[in-house]
Formats: sequence, C-alpha cells, structure tokens
Amino acid sequence: MQLYETMVNNHGVHIHVTEVHRELRNEQSSLVIIPGLSESAEDYIDIMEKMVTLSPRHIVVITLRGRGQSDSPASGYTLKDHISDLDAAIRHLELEQFVLMGYSRGVAYQLGYAIRNPKRIEGLIIGDYPAIHTQLPAGWMDFFATLPPWRGKKLFDRMKPSALHALQKDSAKVEFWNDLSRFTCPVLIIRGVKPHPGLSLEAVEQYKLSLPQARIVEFEQHDHNIFEPDADEFVRTADSFLREVKKKSINYHKKGVRTWTI
Repeated sequence: MQLYETMVNNHGVHIHVTEVHRELRNEQSSLVIIPGLSESAEDYIDIMEKMVTLSPRHIVVITLRGRGQSDSPASGYTLKDHISDLDAAIRHLELEQFVLMGYSRGVAYQLGYAIRNPKRIEGLIIGDYPAIHTQLPAGWMDFFATLPPWRGKKLFDRMKPSALHALQKDSAKVEFWNDLSRFTCPVLIIRGVKPHPGLSLEAVEQYKLSLPQARIVEFEQHDHNIFEPDADEFVRTADSFLREVKKKSINYHKKGVRTWTI
C-alpha cells in the first residue's frame, strides 16, 4: 500500500494529510477520516490497509493541529480552528464530494464542517459520539493522562501538554442536533455496546429523531474503541456502507431507523 503524505499550510499551521489510492480521487466516493481527540493518521494505517485490500478506494486521514505530525501552535484550538484545518486540507486535495467520517471527538469537527458544506457530503459515518462539541472541564488533562494508553500510545506521546492545555482552554459546548435535519445523505452511526461507550442510548434516540435515514450499527464486542479488539468488524461495516453510497441504492425510510447488531 502506497501512502501519500502532504503538509497543508492553513494560515501558518501545517496540517498533516495522509492518502492512499490518490489516483481514484473523485472517480468514486472518497472517504475522509477525522480521528479522535488525541489521534493522528498513524492510528489509521492498519484500517486503511484493510479497507483498500477489501475494496480499492481513495482514503484520506486528516491529522488535526496539535496531533501527530501536524503543527502544535500555542493557541488556536477552538471548534472553528479545527474546522478550518479540515477545510484547508479538503480544498488542497480538490475533493468535490466525499463520505466524511468522524470518530469520538472527531465527530464534533466532522459535523461542524459538514453543516457548513452540505453539498460536498455524499455520506456520513459517525463513530460512537453524540452531536455535541463538549467543553472540557478544568483538570481534564490531568485525569485524561491517568487513563491507560490509547491504542498503544500514552497521551503525552500523542500531544504536547501545551496543546492539551490550549485545547481545554478553547473548548466550548456546541450542540448540532437541530442542524442535522438538513442532511438527506446516507448516514451510518456506529456504537460500542460494552461498558463506557461514547454514545449513550439517549443520544441514539436523538440521532433517530434528527436523522431518520440513519443506519445504526452496534458492535457487541466493542466499547468506545470501535476498532478493537477486531478491526475487521469496522472495516466490513464501513465497506458495506460505502458500496451502498457508491451505487446510490440505499432504500431510505423517512420514518423509522434500520438497526443491525454486529
């Protein structure tokens, strides 16, 4: 698998963009992935490889500011700043339409971008998170640092303390529930079932009301980490959804939501 890596200049902040199968860009439904809170493209290499082995397609992972190989400015970590990173990367890639995936806190950035650019969105994959950009409380970083390593890496190996402090300082609560009804595109929502999922049952009900066309899939063997212990479950589910988007053959129901348990 050949990776293409680019640094996109977003008003002086360089954003790391990783692609596979660049030659298929705009020939089919590209998948753009927005990682979770402290994640970077490196966390998704295995996922990308599994997906293109199953079905070759253009996949992009955008590493947001303060993470991975992207720049870590001293300030500028608002929701608007993160959305601008996505916009700069997508414009640089000259993507016309694509499926946009967000995982965990990345869902807030995903939805923030999609609401501003609905005509670009062919489909949405929402990874175990409500339609909310949460405000991170004081002391959040200290608590977060005590948690076990996430997908094999400790927090401070992922983000600098200064970036984490700035992220907490610039966070503010924004809810997107009332904006979701403008989406008529296909939507896949993935929820972990084991203890401590990121998406509560109450939030699932809110998604059902706001996105009646959504397909909701529950991973019985997963908690908030929808990629482990078995990444293949995610790969198969996402691939099936992307095939349906490509064929334009999803049968939408304006009333009710189809639900599968994997």
